[in-house]
Amino acid sequence: MRPEKSVHLSRITLLVLWFYCALLCGLAEASLIGISADVIGLPIDQFRVSGNLKTQEKYILKWSELEIGQTLTLSALNNALQELRDTDLFREIHLQTERHENGELTLHIIVEERRSWIILPRISRNSDGDIKSGFRLQMYNLQGADRSLDLLAQKEQESDGDDSDEVRFRYKLPLYEKPYDLTWQLGQIVKNTEKEGFENVETTNYFSFGVERDWNLDAFETPLTIRTSIAFEERDLNEAYPESIDGIEAGIYNRLRLGLIFDDEHRERYRQFGSYYALTIDQGFKWLGSDYESTIIDLEIINFIRLNRYDNFNSRFVFEVSNNSPYNYPWYNIGGGSNIRGLERIDDRGDARWFANLEYIMAYRKHPGVAHSLFLDLGNVYEDLEDIDFGDAYYTIGTGLRWKVESFVKTDLFLDYGYDIEGRAGKLYGGTSLNF
Repeated sequence: MRPEKSVHLSRITLLVLWFYCALLCGLAEASLIGISADVIGLPIDQFRVSGNLKTQEKYILKWSELEIGQTLTLSALNNALQELRDTDLFREIHLQTERHENGELTLHIIVEERRSWIILPRISRNSDGDIKSGFRLQMYNLQGADRSLDLLAQKEQESDGDDSDEVRFRYKLPLYEKPYDLTWQLGQIVKNTEKEGFENVETTNYFSFGVERDWNLDAFETPLTIRTSIAFEERDLNEAYPESIDGIEAGIYNRLRLGLIFDDEHRERYRQFGSYYALTIDQGFKWLGSDYESTIIDLEIINFIRLNRYDNFNSRFVFEVSNNSPYNYPWYNIGGGSNIRGLERIDDRGDARWFANLEYIMAYRKHPGVAHSLFLDLGNVYEDLEDIDFGDAYYTIGTGLRWKVESFVKTDLFLDYGYDIEGRAGKLYGGTSLNF
């Protein structure tokens, strides 16, 4: 186990300020749409959509938020362009107008679609000797309606001798006429463990069904999203751990989840901008068959700030706490590519955790799809909520490369190197899904 390290708050503050100095670069320029000035203020009489080899025309019009009879304004056109970009289904989007001899106005939406499915091998190894291998199938825009399917099959061999096999299936079905988003997810994880000479097999089976709906409030220009779901999860052990060994117990954790989301995150061709806030509460109920009346609360705050035409400053803050953790086992740990890059996974676990990721992203001017990043990660895990001390934290710094694979939907390749200053060690990470 790594010796406990404590970082004085002022040192962290200086590092954070060093990252925020990038904000002096200024804001990005606003985009303009080349529409003839003489049609502004006229009503839209009809639409024409082209270039959509797969996407159904009715959904393109639905996402654009434009309607027949609507007065054409630059604001409405810019909004339509941004809403279509936010789907990330199109590589190019152009808007054109045509004025007919009878005075009618046609708005032409021209799109070039991205490739909507990809099979990715999952092969990785970090400096500790942990190895992951397998594949992931991602399919977007099924039936031309932005439905998605995600299938993962992978094997992990950890350096301490433990290994696991995981299979996961996830399907999302938007119902635009209702409007709701429905999501199904199921999977299984089988993990072979060895603790203090005691070998065991932990098997986790899970299934969840979720529903999302927008909630429009006068106080917010962007609607809030309400997310509700029900999840069933069961963990079995080949044999119960002896009381002398700190291990999980077999049990069932069936729960309801309620989430409140403010999603004002938007996409440009090579990057994102805007904000994302999410508060999620998981509550286990005995009447659902759960063995645990556990409460888990997660708060996530993400900001994407455009500094200029090419560069971004991105930040993420996560705060999580668990009360009466399921399986009578501390719920969180710290260290690894998903939270603090460069930090070896800490053996100590707890029921409270926070971490932050700060990144300065610099795109190459001649190839803006490729970017270089500088990042700072910090955070810690604590036994429970009362032990949280923001002045006691681990921190790492690092650099990486980002490549937006423009031909594919929601596909970003990355390679990160994080360096643990206190531990004087570095780790390399790579993959296809950015942390934020």
